[in-house]
Amino acid sequence: MDDNERALLLSVHPQFAESILDGSKTAEIRRQRPDVHPGTLVIIYATKPVGAIVGTARISGLSQGSPAEIWERHKAHARITREDFDSYLEGAATAYALLLESVQRLVPLLTLEQMRAAASFHPPQSYRYVTQNTLNSLVSRHPEGDSLLTMLRF
Repeated sequence: MDDNERALLLSVHPQFAESILDGSKTAEIRRQRPDVHPGTLVIIYATKPVGAIVGTARISGLSQGSPAEIWERHKAHARITREDFDSYLEGAATAYALLLESVQRLVPLLTLEQMRAAASFHPPQSYRYVTQNTLNSLVSRHPEGDSLLTMLRF
């Protein structure tokens, strides 16, 4: 699969998803490096209790370093406490910051129930890659499927 033919489906806790959508969080911290490049579509899945795709963004860059280096570079844009940051990255030698831009809120939301009614879908623990065909399947039973697909185009 070509990088240009897939998007990154990113599971994010609801409070962090909202911070991304309101523009206050532009750096998403991760323990593992996704295989992405600038311009990659990011599909934001807010975990339970929301349980829905809530928006999209684009990768503007990727930052890599020790947890201390990533904290110093991105603490102002990560919207996470130092305690939570340290807890999340405990034992990690390397940390990554996905730098996000062009954020769009998805209206209406694409709920977990709607996706499961259309296809066999299990939200990722952290992230996974999805193709345009997979997205087409997931929105097929949504009343606003066509408008959602316009936002979810690669």
